[in-house]
This record gives sequence, structure tokens and C-alpha cells, in this order.
Amino acid sequence: MERFHPLAADTDAPPEALGQAQAECALALGRLDGLLTGLTDTEKRLFCVGLLREVLLSALAQAGFADAEHRFNAWFAGLDRGPQETPLTACSAYAVVRALLGELSHHPWEPLADAAQTIALAARFGADRPMQAEDALAEEAIGRAITLVKQAGADDEIPLPFAGLARLHALLHADPLFAPLERAVQIRSLGNRAVAIEQAAPRTPLWAVDASLGRLLAACGAWQLALPCPGAVTAETLQPQIWPGERAIVSARTLHASATRLAELVAKARRRAALMREQLGHLRSSARAPQVWILLAGFAPLGLDQMTSAFGISRRGTYAIGDALVTAGLARRASIKGKVLLVAEAPRRDRLSAPLDHALALPHPALTEFDAAMGEIDRLLAGSSGHP
Repeated sequence: MERFHPLAADTDAPPEALGQAQAECALALGRLDGLLTGLTDTEKRLFCVGLLREVLLSALAQAGFADAEHRFNAWFAGLDRGPQETPLTACSAYAVVRALLGELSHHPWEPLADAAQTIALAARFGADRPMQAEDALAEEAIGRAITLVKQAGADDEIPLPFAGLARLHALLHADPLFAPLERAVQIRSLGNRAVAIEQAAPRTPLWAVDASLGRLLAACGAWQLALPCPGAVTAETLQPQIWPGERAIVSARTLHASATRLAELVAKARRRAALMREQLGHLRSSARAPQVWILLAGFAPLGLDQMTSAFGISRRGTYAIGDALVTAGLARRASIKGKVLLVAEAPRRDRLSAPLDHALALPHPALTEFDAAMGEIDRLLAGSSGHP
């Protein structure tokens, strides 16, 4: 008997539900695109390092590494082993991280490429680990994902990604690398009785599709920048039991959630940039302390050797930078397993958690007009749903 799936209903979702999910997703995509156009150089750098951390953690979680977030900072600093491999993981966490940083180091948006290159120089992920065959598997997953994303795109579409998403999900479902795998069943003997135990299916590398999905959004005109979309593509949308409309709703909602998370990173980057101007604005434009703090605040704590590798700072210079950041109240020194790390200090609550000013978020008149138009769409949708 076929297993029940919660979305395997007797009939497909009503068109109104699909229209609302896609309209909300389009609104989130448009708002994020507008927010990104208004960023200063410092805000872009802060956003990009935060985005890279989100991309790596999301990819590791999707790949089956449940302890990735817990171990990430120490692993990055070379103080702990990588996340634990399980029967669900197709390759090591190191292979996933290395493949993503390698791909994003060549991203066409320069701030993101620069951030990926700096993080790759600073990282101590498996510093003494030689290249292995599974590294090629991770790189193959990214290459294959890029190919499928390009095949799903079309230049003659309106600036909405939903037709392309439907084509992409069909391609992923038919591809042996990304299609969902069947769960394994083991027969165990308990006394004089045979018991079937169903195990979770191994993960397919959908994290590689998340990293490439922005190409589809840029190709159709929904975005100007082909950014990664962590968490936007899930195995649920590839299940054969669900109806096309339900699949489209799920894919719109996951993309909406990904765009919303990226918008939150933009807001956080703006607040951190304001804090940095307040505390470090007196430093020369060539000072390295702001560059170091951007990586500390947006990505992970750094050891002195990591600062030397990433920024070309002398050992003596790392002490001066640490002193400047500690004096400004933006960082503290911590000794972990005999290694001194510089850790971003959480700013005062009233600085970081204050609501983002709407005028700062949309500084350009054209963006203000765009947001007003999107608000009108919200009101129309609410009216069609029967809400006041």
C-alpha cells in the first residue's frame, strides 16, 4: 500500500490559493531587489558575509549534518572537527563547504565574490585534509544544478519566476542526482518474528540548486542579482504524490521564506553598518579594523592566524586591530582550547534590535513608489480573500 502524503489530496489546490501564494512570493522578491539597490558599500559587505554564513549552514543542514550550526564557529577556526557524517550524508561537510566557497568566489556580483574569497582564505575547515573523491561529487552537484537552472529559464517570460520554477522542479524530479531516493527497509528478527524497519532516505544535494537558483530569478527579470536562495528548494516539492498546484504553492512559499530571510540580513547589515560608523568612523579609510569586524560580526569569530591569512595583516598588526575593536566595545578576546579568538561583542540592545527605519530601507523615491504599489496589491489580495 502506498504511503500517505499530507499533500496527496483528492483534488488540487484552488487557483485562488495558488495566486495568493505566488503574489506574496513576488512581493517578497521585489522588496528584496529594491532593498539591495540601496545598500552602501559597507552594507553590501556586511550583507554578503551574513549571506555566506546562511548559505553554508543551510546547505549543511540540507545535506544531513544536524550538528552543523553547533560546531560551525569552532570548525571554522580549526578548533574542532567538522559536523558528524551519517548514513544520510552523501559527502563530507568539508566537501560541501569547499564546493560552495569555490563557486561563489567567482560570483558575478563583486561584493559576494570578494567575501567568499576572504572567507576561503580565513577558513580552517579541514586545513590538513587532502583532496578526496567526494570533493569532486560536490563540485559535480553544483555544475549539474547550474545546467538544470539554465535549461529551466526562458528569456521571453514576464519578470516572474513561477513558470521557470515549475520547469526546474520537473527537471530535478527526472534527474538521478536530485530526484528523491526511496527509503531503505531493513528486516530485523525479534524473537520468532520478522519486523520491517523503514529508514530515512539519503539526502540528495538540493543545496547546490539553492546556490544556483538566483540565476533563474535574474534570467526572467525578477532580480537584478543572481543571489543564492538558501532553503528555497526542498525535497517535498519533488514528491510524485502531490498535485501540480500544491507543488507550485509549496515552491512559492519556500522561495518566499528564503527571500524574507535575505531581507532580514539586509536589515541586520544596515544596523551593523550604522553601529560601525558610530564606533569606528574616526579611523582612516585604509584601516583594517572595520574589515575585520565585518567578518567577525557577519560570519564567525577569528583567530590571529586567520586575520593574517585573510587580510594580510602582520602578527603585530592583529594585536593593534584587536585592541581597537575591544576599546570600541565591538569585540572581545576569548581563549578557546589554547587559541585566542576575537569574538564580535553583541552591541547594546537598543542599537541592534531597534526597528529598521522605513526611510533608510527605501531611500530612493522610485523604491518608495514601488512599495506603495506593492501595498496596493496586498490590499487587493486581502479584499479577494474576504478580509476587511
